[in-house]
Amino acid sequence: MNEALQRSQKRYRGIAAAALSAFFGKGIGLLVNAATVPITVRYLGAESYGLWITISSAVAMFFVLDIGISSTLTNLISEAYAKNDRERAAAYFATAFWVIVGIAACFAVAGWLAWPYLHWASIFHVKEPALALATSRTMAAAFIVFLVALPTGLITKVLAGYQELHTANFFAAGGSILSLLVVVAVVYLRGSLPLLVAGYAGASVVANIACLLWMCLFSKPWMKPWPARIHPGFIGQIFHSGIQFFGIQVAGFVVFSSDNLVISHYLSPAQVTPYSVTWRLVGYIAAIQTLIFPALWPAYSEAYTSGHLDWIRSTYRHVRRVTAAMLTIGCVVMILFGQSMIRLWAGPEAVPGELLIWLMCVWIVIYAVTTNQSCLMGATSRIKSQAIASLLGAAANLALSIFWVKTMGVTGVLAGTIVAYLTFIVVPQVFEVRNILRGR
Repeated sequence: MNEALQRSQKRYRGIAAAALSAFFGKGIGLLVNAATVPITVRYLGAESYGLWITISSAVAMFFVLDIGISSTLTNLISEAYAKNDRERAAAYFATAFWVIVGIAACFAVAGWLAWPYLHWASIFHVKEPALALATSRTMAAAFIVFLVALPTGLITKVLAGYQELHTANFFAAGGSILSLLVVVAVVYLRGSLPLLVAGYAGASVVANIACLLWMCLFSKPWMKPWPARIHPGFIGQIFHSGIQFFGIQVAGFVVFSSDNLVISHYLSPAQVTPYSVTWRLVGYIAAIQTLIFPALWPAYSEAYTSGHLDWIRSTYRHVRRVTAAMLTIGCVVMILFGQSMIRLWAGPEAVPGELLIWLMCVWIVIYAVTTNQSCLMGATSRIKSQAIASLLGAAANLALSIFWVKTMGVTGVLAGTIVAYLTFIVVPQVFEVRNILRGR
């Protein structure tokens, strides 16, 4: 059996193992999310739940401050894995890990100094006195969890580079189960919103820490990120690629997190609830992509490094067909039964208008197509043009959302996202992917 065929079969085995484990791990995560929505909406009410989602969106913006290092690490580990270079892989991980720890420490100091001057209740447009008092504490709890999550989250990127995401998925399943237990316990004990937020988000951090310890102590002891393994020459390489991923991450934050902030600030936290619940339900249509995307990226990257372009073309075609079938079925179900499903799932406070459901279906089609394209582009380091287009799209998205939310309400926010994505993201990506598949 020739080397190319062996490599191909090994990639497919890695993708299959990751997909199956993700079906278990992330499938549990999806079920946990589905279970926690009705529990928390009914426990907190529309306004408090909307505040929780808004704060989660605000904290998500901080993750872009890793300057794209986490995304770069997957490609670097994949390249080292393709060359069977353990020493280089360990140096990449140690360098990235301690750079991220330094960023988190700087961010902690900046947050501590700025906190007395930040009035979170005003920022999130919270008017109820009791909820306004809890807003700052809730934001602080989420911020502390984020600081720990930033470096520990790199373990998933390392395992992705080694095409061993199935391991990370099993640990993630444990974190999801823990988060559900925490939510049930807090609700049963009538706990506060800060405790609920910290416990729910902290469960995934605990899972990452456990996975990191497992890798360093048992699976890959040579990957221990000792400070002595930091390679100063790699810092520039990591930042050079990372800064381009950083632009894409900033754009991603605007697309996936700013909508809730805009709705909360210009309307109210209560109106975030139907928007967020609908967004989450529609997101399940792309569940298959969620399962295979993390495994496809390093497989594409390793294949590209090895010069196996035929494998990339064939795999990309298969993924595109599966995506089309998935979107057709999911959108039809959502349009016909979406409002009834949400009423049964999360209660009447979370039911959206019919127009919002239609727009959400349009959005998920655009998102699924661009996700396939961006996966291939990221894995082959075609990210400069993607970063520029993403930043332009993010700026247009935010401007249109703010402009239209005042006249169209929540549907105006989603309309801004759709128009910006079609204009600045979809078209440039199509040409770039065509060049990749043609070997240019």
